Amino acid sequence: MHPRTLASIVEFERRIVPLVDRIRGYQVADQPEELRNLVEELHAELRRLDGSGLMTNRQIEATVADLTEWARTDFTEPPRFDATRDTVPAPRDREAAAYVGPVTLPNSDRRGAALEAFTVVRQDPDCTAELQRTYPHPKAVFQSTRLLSASQGLREGNCVVFFPENIPAAKRCVDQGFAWFFFNRHVRIYADTLGIVSRLCGPGSPFTGEQRLVSEGVDPETVYQARCIWGYLHDYFHHTGPRPLDQHLSLKTTWRPGLLEELKVDLKTAVACAEEQVPYGDIVFEYVVLERLFRYPAQPDPLRNFDSGTGFALGTWLSEQGLFRVDGQGRRRLGSKAEIVASARELIALVEEIETREEDEDYRAGAEDFLFSRLLTRPDSKKQRYGGPLAPLSLWGGEVHV
Repeated sequence: MHPRTLASIVEFERRIVPLVDRIRGYQVADQPEELRNLVEELHAELRRLDGSGLMTNRQIEATVADLTEWARTDFTEPPRFDATRDTVPAPRDREAAAYVGPVTLPNSDRRGAALEAFTVVRQDPDCTAELQRTYPHPKAVFQSTRLLSASQGLREGNCVVFFPENIPAAKRCVDQGFAWFFFNRHVRIYADTLGIVSRLCGPGSPFTGEQRLVSEGVDPETVYQARCIWGYLHDYFHHTGPRPLDQHLSLKTTWRPGLLEELKVDLKTAVACAEEQVPYGDIVFEYVVLERLFRYPAQPDPLRNFDSGTGFALGTWLSEQGLFRVDGQGRRRLGSKAEIVASARELIALVEEIETREEDEDYRAGAEDFLFSRLLTRPDSKKQRYGGPLAPLSLWGGEVHV
């Protein structure tokens, strides 16, 4: 990384991040004059980044223009950051980048889009060439990154992704030109997952026939490398099947078809890691199953959380087949990894059968019918996306609050 860029990252964290945190506070306060002054100060700080290697002049000017329009409403109107969204880069390996603007953060406590500021540096996994040979992915637009600095919303939540569709805009996103994944965050996040697994399942491995988890006690760099591999395979499998994501983005980013899509590609990843020669495959398999099954349902407000829905759906599917249960000592137990792979293959086939339907509305209806007949209950109110798992909620014990 160029020394000037490194210095700019330090200045970004010292000057822009605290300023954005202050503006976030004023977004919920009735002090429009102070808010306008802070936004003007932010404009000046952003323009100081020109030539820094963090943001291009085009990105800076687009962000300043969008901020100006939003601030004119005293942040009371929905933000429209189309120009900013169209200038966010897809950084290359070892290249830094930054974003300032409103963004919806999946798996954070806050609903809706709030102003955020963050910097990243892209770092592809060491085995990238091997992955590309085995799973060639010419349409890959995702970036494995390390989050370097971040404002409050991103610091405090469990968000690990930044997509174009996360930026509020007047026009719907139809092209995913970038996808930043903050994989270094997974070190702390997976430690939280292991804590939940320990509380629900007891010591050792919850998988039948295994004494210990291979993903426990792993050093941070290995966690990062393995998580990058999960990300690569996850994105690769998004581009396979009867309805590849890039060809059906606007449909598959709607909630119900999107939930089945997300679960399907993670299960494809798990199957590949169990049956093929994937670097760190044994670790990634446990990441996929344990994150989806145990941590995601424990997210705040799970009946509105997309990833929580995937976890409840997976739990229901495995429970139906006797592969997720409570033993006589009150501990949650899973089937063997081989049994889970066979079960995953069956679920993948059912989802992809729905995807073969030619008409979009027929596919959407089929996805919704399958979701609410086999995996989840329908919502009880407009505040919910779904009502919970079809399996007993007690399977998740006191970790889930609905």
